[in-house]
Formats: sequence, structure tokens, C-alpha cells
Amino acid sequence: MPSVTDARNPLTRAFEPAAETPEEVVLDVSGTIPQQLRGTLYRNGPARWEAGGFRANHPFDGDGLVSKFTIDAGTVRYRSRYVRTPKYHAEHRNSGARVRGLYSPASGIGANIGRLPADNANTHAVAHAQRLLALSDVGRPWQIDPHDLHTIGPCDFDGTLPRLTRFSPHPKIDPMTGDLFNFGLDLALGHKIPVGLRCYRVDPAGRLHTIGLVTLDDVIVQHDFAITEHYLVFALAPITVDPIRAGLAMLGRGTLGDAADYRPERGMRIVLVPRDGGRHRVIECEPFIYVHVDNAYEDGTDVVVDVVRHDSFDFLTTALKTFRDGLPAVGRATRLRVTGTGRVLREDIGESESVEFPMHDDRRTGRAHRFSYFAAYHPDTDGALVKLDHHTGRERRHPFPHGEFPGEPVFVPRTATAAEDDGWILAVTYLAAEHRTALIILDATDIERDPLAIARLHGPLFPGFHGSFTAH
Repeated sequence: MPSVTDARNPLTRAFEPAAETPEEVVLDVSGTIPQQLRGTLYRNGPARWEAGGFRANHPFDGDGLVSKFTIDAGTVRYRSRYVRTPKYHAEHRNSGARVRGLYSPASGIGANIGRLPADNANTHAVAHAQRLLALSDVGRPWQIDPHDLHTIGPCDFDGTLPRLTRFSPHPKIDPMTGDLFNFGLDLALGHKIPVGLRCYRVDPAGRLHTIGLVTLDDVIVQHDFAITEHYLVFALAPITVDPIRAGLAMLGRGTLGDAADYRPERGMRIVLVPRDGGRHRVIECEPFIYVHVDNAYEDGTDVVVDVVRHDSFDFLTTALKTFRDGLPAVGRATRLRVTGTGRVLREDIGESESVEFPMHDDRRTGRAHRFSYFAAYHPDTDGALVKLDHHTGRERRHPFPHGEFPGEPVFVPRTATAAEDDGWILAVTYLAAEHRTALIILDATDIERDPLAIARLHGPLFPGFHGSFTAH
């Protein structure tokens, strides 16, 4: 019997734990998959929040499940596997009560003392240089076999990733060079530089190079960044970790996630780090809150950055703690223009007031883009996928029936040289009425139309956070 909560908000059952599918299965498809659409969509996201005595207080603390949708000759083949982190193994041994999450304490103060949040590898699945990496904010890369999705093990890029440095879940791949750029919070840069962001380039052969260091006055929560043709672009919002609260958390009193808060009085900096390793440029601006970046590009001497801005940090620290009862309202598409004279101009763009998971055509990463795509959802309205035309300011929407919850939209071009919106949108979507999840395929040029095809899984799966498509 559905609970009262289920009757009020049909999205609640999307957070039931998903069973992994280690053996490949062929999905049932309604509609017709375009014959030109071929390749593999990898997805990652939390899909289990209670296991072996562990209970997550926040969606970010769930176990990462990597999914693989192989599209070929009008069919979709599917498999999924949980990343075999130490957290996963502890829960499998029924020792989950001693697992500590970012927002979820272990059972008893003693089990939390001196213990960092467990790595759950649950945020992104990125294919690059013959590797498939599962990434998150609280850990380091996990290498996954791209064929059967078994966990190969931690990845330190042949020993070149410093031991005390993280590797962000939002790397950017330059479509022109094939280089992957990323950063990581480094807590051990040296006694004169106690904390900072270490910037990386991973070349097409998979070799990691450090290209810059951004020093920080505080430990900050920095989830995402952007690249342009010549820069790595950081918008350093003052979401800082309070050292006293963090210290108490390490003594078992509170969680490290709750030690972070938005401190607008500390101001905000835009930092442009040259990709060739030169001296970076710093521009101060009025602070605001954001989590995800869409894209950035150079416009003459200006740098343009598109993000999703939020009105309050509470959506992350408070509202998401009730994720089992549904999802909160999210953010607003926003454009920053960093002028050559050192000003930062900010404007909200588009019409939708509650969007997230911004995406664009990957062929335009670091270059000017005309179209952006978002997942839209609000507790009082039905979900949608949104296409924003930056040239006209017009939005087009694909609305979903009540109780359907789309994840991040991924654009796939029809051909390598097709126009920027000539292709398809892939979105993993929870179907509440059927209590299962499906891969939805839309025509990106006519996003309002009914889906071209729907490939249904056999059961429910939270749509996940992020993923990537490869034509191989």
C-alpha cells in the first residue's frame, strides 16, 4: 500500500534502493530509436541510501551506481553495477553502522571521531583516454571497466595524483584538443600555502599534469568550474567550512557537511587560470550561490560564464535532507560576463525559475554556445526538460506527466558536423505511475513533441546526477 507521503508526492518512491544489473539485458522500447543514434550513455548517481546498518540523512551519501545504456541498431542494452568502494564493502558485511557520510553520522560518537566521510563514488561517470572514471566530491577517482562495469580500483594516474588531493566530479574535455581539465581541493600544498585548488590537465594519452595552484584563505566548497579556449574559470563563492564546527565534527559532534555555510561577507572571486600555466587573474565581485556550471567562452577581451544560481544555500544543507519526501525547488539560469576592464556583470536568463543540471552540446565546450538544456522541477509543478536559445532568449519545454522526474539532459549530435541542436536529447527519467525508470529520447530540434522512443528498465532507479555519452 502506498503511504500518505507517496500519495502526496509521487517522486518519493524514486529513492527506493535500486538493484544492480550486472548482466546485460535488452530493454523494452516503445516508439522508434533513430538508426543514426548509436553509442553508449554512462550514468552515475546514488541509488542505495540504506544498507548494512547505514542510513543516509542526505541524498549525497548514497552508494554510487554506474549505469550503461548501449544504443545500437534501434535497440538499447542495459547493465549497472555499484562501485565497490570501502563503504559499499562495509555495508555488505553489515558494518554500515560504522560508516560515516558527509551529512550522515555513523552510529555513536566514538565511531565518528577522526573519521572522514566515506567515499561513495556517486556523482559522475566520465570516459576519457580509454578510462571510465566514477567521481565524487568526497573521494578520488575510481576506475571502472567500460565493458562490464566491474570496479578496477582507485585511479591515481600512475602515481601522479598527489595523495592528499581530491579530483573534482566535473572535469571538462576540450573537444578540439582532447585534453581533460580538472581541479582538486589540496589540503597539503605546503606550510606557506595550507589550502588551495590544484589544477590539472590530463592529455589524450591519459597522463596527468599539474598546470596551476589557486591559493585559498579558507576551505571552500567548490563543486564545478569551466574552461575556455585559454583559461580554467573558477567562480569562488564564499561557501566556507567553519574550522570550529569542522573540528567538532572530527570529534564526533556533528557532520562535516553541516560545517559548511554561505558567508557572503567574505566576498567572491572569479579566478582565470591560464591553461598554459601562466599567472592567473583574479576579479572580485558580488557573491552569489551556485553549484553547477553550464559552459564558458571568450568574447573578445570578456569571459562569459553560464551557471545555475540559487537563492539560498538551505536547499542543499536543509531541504535535501527530506529527500525521501520529495525534492525542493532549485535554481535559475544565470550569465556572468567578466569584462576585460575587471567588472563582473550578472543577469538571470531564460524564463524558468527552478532548473538544474545545465548541459550544452559538448562540441561547444569552452566556445560560444547557442543552446543550453536543463532539467526543470519544482515541488508544486510537474517536471520538464527545457531548451534555452541564448540568441533569442526563447525557451522551449518538454513537459512530463505528473510524477515523472527527468534527470540531466544529454545532447547527442546527429553527425559530427551537424548543427548545434541537430540531434537528440537523452534523459533518464523516473516514471512514478509505473514505478520504474526509463531512458527518454527526444528530438532536440522539436523538444516539445512526444518522445521518439522510451526504453524502460525493469524497476525503479533514481535518475542519477551526471554522465557522458561516447560514440564508441
